[in-house]
Amino acid sequence: MNIRLILLLLLFSVQFSWSQPADQKVIAKIGSEIISESEFIERYELTPQLYAGVKGTEDALKKELLYSIIAEKLWALEAESMGLDNSELIKSTYKAVEKMCVRDALYRENILNKVQLSENYLSEAFRRNSLILDLHYIFSNDESEIFKIYNQLKSGTDFYSIFLQRPESGLQEKPYNVSYGQMDKAVEDKLYGLKPGEITEPLKAPNGWYIFRLLSIDQKIIENAHESEEQKKYVLKVAEATITDSLYKSFYSNFFTNVNAETNRELLFRLSEPVIQALKFRSLKENISAGDKIYLNSDDLYKIEAALGQETLNSVFIKVNNQTATIDDFLQELSIEKFYVDSLDNDHIRGRLNFYVKRFIEHELLASEGYKRGLQNLPEVRRYLNIWKSYFLSEALRNKIRDSIEVTDDETYEYFLKRDGDTSLTIEVKIIEVLTDNLDIIRTVLDKLKDGADFRELAVKYTTREEAKKNNGELGFFNSKEYGEIGSKASLMNVGEMYGPIKVQEGYSLFKLIEKKETKNFTKQNFEQRKDLLKVELKSKKYSDAIIKKTLQLANKYNFQINEEILRSIKVFNTTTVVYRNFGFGGKLLAVPLTPPNYIWFKFWQEQENLAP
Repeated sequence: MNIRLILLLLLFSVQFSWSQPADQKVIAKIGSEIISESEFIERYELTPQLYAGVKGTEDALKKELLYSIIAEKLWALEAESMGLDNSELIKSTYKAVEKMCVRDALYRENILNKVQLSENYLSEAFRRNSLILDLHYIFSNDESEIFKIYNQLKSGTDFYSIFLQRPESGLQEKPYNVSYGQMDKAVEDKLYGLKPGEITEPLKAPNGWYIFRLLSIDQKIIENAHESEEQKKYVLKVAEATITDSLYKSFYSNFFTNVNAETNRELLFRLSEPVIQALKFRSLKENISAGDKIYLNSDDLYKIEAALGQETLNSVFIKVNNQTATIDDFLQELSIEKFYVDSLDNDHIRGRLNFYVKRFIEHELLASEGYKRGLQNLPEVRRYLNIWKSYFLSEALRNKIRDSIEVTDDETYEYFLKRDGDTSLTIEVKIIEVLTDNLDIIRTVLDKLKDGADFRELAVKYTTREEAKKNNGELGFFNSKEYGEIGSKASLMNVGEMYGPIKVQEGYSLFKLIEKKETKNFTKQNFEQRKDLLKVELKSKKYSDAIIKKTLQLANKYNFQINEEILRSIKVFNTTTVVYRNFGFGGKLLAVPLTPPNYIWFKFWQEQENLAP
């Protein structure tokens, strides 16, 4: 199994509507493919545009993204013509996302589409929301003790003669207040059914058992029309969530009745060994604090695969009903689900693996049910999958181009002489950077920045670039031609501005420009000292040039058309965070593909068109 593409999928989360207007406007045509107005708006508004002014006006941003999506679809068409859609990597990656979409469609069919708010239900919800319950409670994590206390209370013992002797009374100098939507529905029903002075039977909670006594009921005070409207929205939201949860639990209970699953415990233990080793190494390498989450990333999964060997990877790991799954299938799930632990205790890690195995079994059964119902053929499922398929194919071909690029020592020396052997001005930049292959880290950083955190401190804590981590989060002055798109973008920014996240070879980069200067190259720097860095820089340049050249060739091969009028008329807003899509029955990935910027080719295409007779 190859994990590379899958890990690009995976912090603001949203629920999506499947529906699309039947008379959708087409903003661009690329060979047999189209870009609809809705797809463009969705991809623009769900792609982070941090400090968008750095790149220009909104019209310029729209064009840059459109040209990049056109390029993506051109590359996808070419990849398909080369048969890359039949590679094991593409098929397994696509299948994993398809399963999530099928499960999501099953969730909508069996749960979301059945959510109905009756008049009586809403009336009771609004009544409860108008009240605040004042309560005292007796708590015990011992079931026999709590029922013994309950029997005493039922026999006439005064509640407070017991309550005041217990340690939890010290936490209740003021009554415990309960409002609508605060408790589990079953508990809430019991509490709102009490009259002052009455007690509940023992109620089970995750941390133990409770007996509640109702002291009094207060009316909630609504001070103005705005607050009244907000309360109305809140009641509707809670009421819908409560019914959804009830339908989910009912479906879940019925669906998983009589499921016979068997896991190969020996294989699970064998898998746990390289997983434990990888997590401990990552914690040490990144200096992760105790209690913080430690994720498996793509490199870890490659090493785990190598440690297990192909024979083990192909071994049957799970048998459930009439289905089987291999260790390889399970690792595919881990690459999407972003396996993590918050403790390096061996038993804790094995327990987490066992939890993911259970969830994997559930996911496989739910997806199988969805396929039986033909949900994979729903137009809305096909539309969403086609967007991702284009991205997967284009990335596969881009990776093929990247892997084919070689740089010799002679080429590097010639590049050195051309680059550093003149007296032209050179822009040097200094940045603070967070580099990571985990988008959850990017989400955390963006959230903390919104709360006023210092970017330098966040960079020191989270970046995986050792040079920056050891230098107070900074990358010292470097030529803007270095570090690929990071350097080129930084050269156009103003000091103090931020940019990102952008996809780079090592993962995702979010950076802030802190200094910029221009220098003249009057003397040649020692070639041998800089050869390795120059090789990386030259390879990046050759790759960028190859991407532009190839995109131009594909534009001429497949042709494309743009409706400039529709593009100009589209109104969009910028988001400054990475957006995830949550799927029904579990799973999440990026709301839309984070397409690499690829728009420079369009300028060359225009020049070519202008020269045409």
